Amino acid sequence: MTILSGSIAPQRWRGGLFFYYMFSKILQILSSAKNCSKCNGILLVITGPSGVGKDTAKELFLKRNPEFHKIVTDTSRLPRDGEIKGVSHNFYTVEEFKKRIKEGKYLEYIEVRPQEYKGTSKESISAILSGENVIWQIDEYAMAHIRRILKENMPDIADSILQKTVTIYIAPEDWDQLREQYFRRDPNASEEKFLGKLARDREMWWQYHDRYDHVVINKRGKINETVSMIEKLVAQKAESLVDARLIAPAAIIQ
Repeated sequence: MTILSGSIAPQRWRGGLFFYYMFSKILQILSSAKNCSKCNGILLVITGPSGVGKDTAKELFLKRNPEFHKIVTDTSRLPRDGEIKGVSHNFYTVEEFKKRIKEGKYLEYIEVRPQEYKGTSKESISAILSGENVIWQIDEYAMAHIRRILKENMPDIADSILQKTVTIYIAPEDWDQLREQYFRRDPNASEEKFLGKLARDREMWWQYHDRYDHVVINKRGKINETVSMIEKLVAQKAESLVDARLIAPAAIIQ
């Protein structure tokens, strides 16, 4: 059926045609929400140890691939220099974050250290349902358990989302790379504190490395190469899906 514009359709048809059009749009939205197999987006999930360059890689990827939508995670820590509320993270007090946990707001969350929480709200993941290309930066533990997390919180559409998901662990060239970044962020930190963090990072890697789809090594001074590799992996995932949109930069990289 052809929908005529209001300026051309006879007056007696305008109301009926408008109702038909709006009813059809509502049905389309409900259908896409219930049957995510029709979604044509890619869910790119990245993780890696603190200081490896995840944030830099994510921001450069988004700059080169504007079709992707960034999921803004919530945190209870204070903003760092240059971080913007609602762009870098959604910042909450510890009390506010705990209240949101009790209210069931989170798809996943973790207590990074005592009284410091980080998590992804259920609301923020909703862009996947509309078929948008989404990049999601999460904790290593959360990525390792992403299948269970999605199935428990979105049981009706988890499988469809997972079919369109590619998980990438960004690894350091060597562990000293993390040390340099760690003390750059906190010059007053102790070596003992860093070694404890390093031990946790290594344990997390050895325990869960086989659960990631891909591992990309972020070499010193080679962030463009790192992002180019991520783009290639995303393009490969898109090519494996009949209904996925290929992002232009990734499609032309050789």
